Amino acid sequence: MYVTRPLSRYLADTKATAEPPPEGPGSGFLVVLDEATEQASTLCCGLCLDPRVRRLPFPQNRQLSVRQGNSSDPLEGFGKCIDVISEILGMVLDVDSGRAPGAGKYVAPPDYVMFLPVIGQPLSSGRYYVVKVYGKAHRVSACSKEEDRTECCFRSFPTHVKPRAFDHGDVYQQMQVQQYREGFKAAAVASEGIPPDYLLKKGWTVVAMAKPKYHDLADDARGVDSALRDRMPDLESLGVPPAVAVVVGRWYVPFLFVKGDGERRLKDQVRKSMFYKMTMEQSWELIYSRENTHLQGSSSTKAAEITVTATVRRFTALLGGSGTTAVQAGVPQADGGAMWFRAAAAATTCVGVVGLDMVLWERMRWEVEKGGRWVAATGNGDEERIQRTERRDDGLGHWSKFGCYLLVERFVLRRMDGTVALTCEFRHTDKIRAKWV
Repeated sequence: MYVTRPLSRYLADTKATAEPPPEGPGSGFLVVLDEATEQASTLCCGLCLDPRVRRLPFPQNRQLSVRQGNSSDPLEGFGKCIDVISEILGMVLDVDSGRAPGAGKYVAPPDYVMFLPVIGQPLSSGRYYVVKVYGKAHRVSACSKEEDRTECCFRSFPTHVKPRAFDHGDVYQQMQVQQYREGFKAAAVASEGIPPDYLLKKGWTVVAMAKPKYHDLADDARGVDSALRDRMPDLESLGVPPAVAVVVGRWYVPFLFVKGDGERRLKDQVRKSMFYKMTMEQSWELIYSRENTHLQGSSSTKAAEITVTATVRRFTALLGGSGTTAVQAGVPQADGGAMWFRAAAAATTCVGVVGLDMVLWERMRWEVEKGGRWVAATGNGDEERIQRTERRDDGLGHWSKFGCYLLVERFVLRRMDGTVALTCEFRHTDKIRAKWV
């Protein structure tokens, strides 16, 4: 899960890129091209915005295009020669080519990509997953291997591999980007790796699209607010609607870590949500209540002592938003490096399936176990029986209503349009509060 930082922060202080990602598995940074950076990057005495990305790190809230340097593509030089020869012949023979000068020039098309920082690495490492946003259905570029070189005409050439499905554990899907003159160069993180063809030449440049391609990716994700989380929500008076859940953590999740979203194809999933919003919420759940029908006063000892008996499910998962659908068998299923949440067979609505990359699931588990001492029982999702005695020790024996509440921490995964894809609820059986009215 990624937290956000403004690009202006790193342009003002390059040492800030050495900041390690937040504690926990699957942590990383997303860089947001903010207004301060745009105002500082201008051309023509401030009349025009400079679309070039000239320094690392790369922003993730804009679609980027990788363009080859002047000498990086041999066809571009060949095209220029043909264009010059055509112009000379036209002047010598007094023949109008019928084209505007330079119209026949070959221009290598740009490669549209997203540079996503590698999880667990500071931005100063320059490590990225490079996602092709056109062509290969938003798959991740991968390095080829030295051993796969092809021999031809007494020379060896790299055999470039096609972009493939994301695997955060595949080191061949990681590129290390460095500054090179007025552009950049890429190297494989794998010792025997060779970058893909469009990143192989040194000196390629990066241009940011004028309009935000990935809308609503804002600099508002700071991870967990530990102080707010430790404080826990206030218990409201009984007999009124429950209080709104308190948001104690915010992150963004790139689509690569959401293996499935309903029945959508990957292309449709990306069009719907390139990033997902992940929030961590806290609320109290009523597990036992009683009314004092006798309205006994302080002289009654029994009236101020109640035995609580309740059965709770320690973990539940729900698919969708309003009209949520329970997950099959109450628990997700691990398969192929992902945790899959499938609708129960009895579901009346077809909400399909949602799959989370295993590192994302591990991060959620790590977060609740760290903050609330939540420990998965054998057969995750099993019910637990709670038995305890609550006493009123404030010296006021009179009461009319009693409620026993349990703390629930939930992760809510939302698409960028605000619709809910998945809700995972963890109930902390060690955090129980009583309320006397």
